[in-house]
Amino acid sequence: MNNEAINWDEIPDIITKDQLYRICHISKSTARYLLQSGKIPCYYTGKQTRCYKIKKEDVIAYLEDRKIFPEAYSAPKGWYKGYYEIKMEVNLPDEILEDMQEYYTYLLSKYKDVLTVSEACKITGYAKTSINNWCGNGHLKAFKRGNANCIPKVYFVEFLCSSYWIRSNKLRKLNRG
Repeated sequence: MNNEAINWDEIPDIITKDQLYRICHISKSTARYLLQSGKIPCYYTGKQTRCYKIKKEDVIAYLEDRKIFPEAYSAPKGWYKGYYEIKMEVNLPDEILEDMQEYYTYLLSKYKDVLTVSEACKITGYAKTSINNWCGNGHLKAFKRGNANCIPKVYFVEFLCSSYWIRSNKLRKLNRG
C-alpha cells in the first residue's frame, strides 16, 4: 500500500468503517477486527449502521505502523471463518478503579442500601434474567429474601468496577455493531 498516494486533505477528520477499509485496502472483516480489538482506536456509537467513528490521525498512524510491523495487524487464526472471539483485557490502574467506585457510589446515593433486581435492571439496562444469573454465578454478590435476590449497594458498586462487568459490557456494545 502506497501511503503517499492518499490525498489526506480530501479525507474527513472522522471516518467510518466503510471508509477505513477502502482507504487501507483491507477487507471489511479485517477492518472490523482492527476496530474491535482496539488496534485502531475508535469510538463505538452503538448504532446498527455506521457505528464506528475513527479519527483520520489514527488511520495515518495505523498505516505507518503497519509498514513496519505488518504481522501485528493480522487477524488471528479462525477470525475469517467465525471461530474466533475477541477476549478483551481489562487492566485499569488502581487510581481509575478508585475514581470509578467513587463515581458509582455518588450515582447510586439516591438508592437504598440494598437494591432489588428491578432496580439493578433499571441501572444497567440488562434484563432480570441476566441480573439473577450474575447473582447465581457469583459475579454479583447477593442474598435471598424469600425467592428474590437482594443486592447490597456496596457489592453492586464493586460489580460495576469489576473486570467481568467492564469486559462483558464492552463486548455487548461491540456485538451490536
